[in-house]
Amino acid sequence: MKSKILLFFVLQIGFMTILTAQETTDKPSFWENVRFGGNLGLDFSNNSTSIIIGPSAVYQFNNQFSAGAGINFGYASFKRTDTRQTNYGGRLIALYNPTRQFQLSGEFEHTFVNNSTEFQGRKIKTSFSVPALHLGAGYRLGNIAAGVRYDVLYNKDKRLYASPWSPYVQVYF
Repeated sequence: MKSKILLFFVLQIGFMTILTAQETTDKPSFWENVRFGGNLGLDFSNNSTSIIIGPSAVYQFNNQFSAGAGINFGYASFKRTDTRQTNYGGRLIALYNPTRQFQLSGEFEHTFVNNSTEFQGRKIKTSFSVPALHLGAGYRLGNIAAGVRYDVLYNKDKRLYASPWSPYVQVYF
């Protein structure tokens, strides 16, 4: 009888130890791996200006790879044609850090553009959409990365940016 009681207490202590160990594991929850932030895109040339603000969230899979989604809002002005554009859209983001300071990025972006042009005293309004696939490289210091990206789908007839190249600043917390 004493051996059964002793065995019962040993099993109870063992089960309690296992349950306690499972409750105190350091495995982070989903939301602890989500980082919020975004980027700021600026594109300047002799005849145009483009500014994009893009809040986003990424899930940090490990120290090197994260992926997520975001939205973007922007404004562009082309002096030569007296054109102004406002735009909005969404994007999918992938970030890869082969080293702590170097970051590679890929972003698929689909943007809807509202265009307004002054021509011979008349305002002409058009709307269209622009897909973009930005591949970029930058330097990362803590939560901030800055670099340059290239739009491999760039079309000069249906464009959001003045050129396929654009610098960026990105922050994630």
